[in-house]
Amino acid sequence: MQGRFKSGASRSVLFGTVRAAVLTFLALAPAACASAGAKEAGAVTAKEMQTIDAEAAAQVEAYFGAPFSEQPKITIAENRAAFNAAFPPEWGMSETECWMVGVGVADFLVVLSPSAWAAEACEHDGSDRAEVKRIVAHELTHTYHGQRNPTRDFTGAESLSWFIEGLATSVAEPEIDGRRARVVAAFNKGTAPAKLEAVWSGDTRYQMAGLLVDYIDQKWGRKKIIELLPAVTQEDALKILGIGEDELLSDFRAWASAGAENK
Repeated sequence: MQGRFKSGASRSVLFGTVRAAVLTFLALAPAACASAGAKEAGAVTAKEMQTIDAEAAAQVEAYFGAPFSEQPKITIAENRAAFNAAFPPEWGMSETECWMVGVGVADFLVVLSPSAWAAEACEHDGSDRAEVKRIVAHELTHTYHGQRNPTRDFTGAESLSWFIEGLATSVAEPEIDGRRARVVAAFNKGTAPAKLEAVWSGDTRYQMAGLLVDYIDQKWGRKKIIELLPAVTQEDALKILGIGEDELLSDFRAWASAGAENK
């Protein structure tokens, strides 16, 4: 890519033995994959991806107020087979689901080419530039986060899935009103999480986790978000915030509901 971010010239890449809890940008309730066919008409091109990657990287760096500590390798896999080949054997994912179009950890980002989405993906529009950028920014947030986390790939950090995915959602989608509406609607249906681990579950997991990170950002400030980046366990995060799990969730629900009422 242009600038500090460069894609593999051969559109393939060698990956290390990193492992993630499949911290990819996932869609809600996967639908049937699109049937095989020609490349998507009007899909974002490889040249456009260079600009999108650079814009997304700048968006991530602007959020944190500092550059990536390492240059990640960005690769655009030209088809699903190449995308599948990007996953190390120890991940046990020789075949990926149709809704998976990107993955990012400390060392790399790989995205299925938007030109292949119509034939080899589902629930994503490869002709929608804003959506493509959002996915790249989401995955690059995982990359940025991984570079500042001792695990580098979030292995063993499963109790912090709500923060890992919520952070990527918040960075990639700065507008919070939409997710606030979905979260409050879930609260009103009686599905408010009683435990932090429940935040990252169900159909509203991205919105719920993203809004919780929005709340932390607004209450404690961006500096506290940055302090959370090295956290590996839920206990680590709560200690950094100086708050208990029950109080955090109670305050979060009150904040979210009050904000919805003021709209």
